Amino acid sequence: MKLTNLIILILGMLIILQANDLQLIEGDIEITYPKSSRQLAHYTLNVLQAANPEYTTVFGPDHEPIKFRIFNSQENFLRETAAWLPNWANAVTLFPQKIVLIKTPDLNQLTLREYRRAVRHELVHLRQGSIVPLNLTPAWFNEGVAVYLTGESHLTDRILLSRAITQNRIIPLTEISDFLKYNRQQVSLAYIESTTVIEFLVQVYGFEVLPNLFRQLSQNRSFEQSLFLTIGIGIGELDSFWQKYILKRYRWIFLLDIQNLIWLILPLLVVFVYFIKVARNKTIIQKWNNEETVSLIK
Repeated sequence: MKLTNLIILILGMLIILQANDLQLIEGDIEITYPKSSRQLAHYTLNVLQAANPEYTTVFGPDHEPIKFRIFNSQENFLRETAAWLPNWANAVTLFPQKIVLIKTPDLNQLTLREYRRAVRHELVHLRQGSIVPLNLTPAWFNEGVAVYLTGESHLTDRILLSRAITQNRIIPLTEISDFLKYNRQQVSLAYIESTTVIEFLVQVYGFEVLPNLFRQLSQNRSFEQSLFLTIGIGIGELDSFWQKYILKRYRWIFLLDIQNLIWLILPLLVVFVYFIKVARNKTIIQKWNNEETVSLIK
């Protein structure tokens, strides 16, 4: 009896806690948030309102609700996801519920800019999932599109890719699968690889390659069929062409790493100082010679 009462009490507390959540609804956007995150909810709304029209050029118009739920508790976030997630995961998009669960920035020590990217990233997944289930398209494609459209990649990511190229550690596209199973370094490499695949497609075929590909996918075609109908090659050929692309474009980017720059610049600096000293010594010797000549004349 006591155990039953305890369970009822816990369930009641959970209901009360959830009841304390507030909702911000404007147009097709619905944001559920704890009372303490009111400003963050309005910021999230502004980010979604700015990003959604951009993504419409890729995915087409969509009037389904855009649902986000903000969590300020790691425990509540993990309980709602009902799945194992690594600590680095800031957000997740759930299907078929079609809702994004996202942590407040303080839980993973994110800056507001990083939080903004996470919101935009998950919005891409949400919009893409309304066209084709994400489990029917390759993981590298899903994450590559999200990172590319969000503009998340940085020079450090490209340096990581460059090092992987020089060390022959590039992960073939067919082996990039569940990002959640990778450690932090592996996931960073998988993300930048996936991003540069989309970058390659846009560079070669133009930005229209993305909406064209999604139009094919919306016809209930497989990813392989849609890819071939859009660009005329399969995944194997795409992998080969993409690896040649990153080899040519990113092979030497690792030299931009500050540590490598120091070792590159240091020898040049030594040579520069040496020539300055030689020139200075010549000037001094010439001055002495001139003074000696004047003295002799006198």
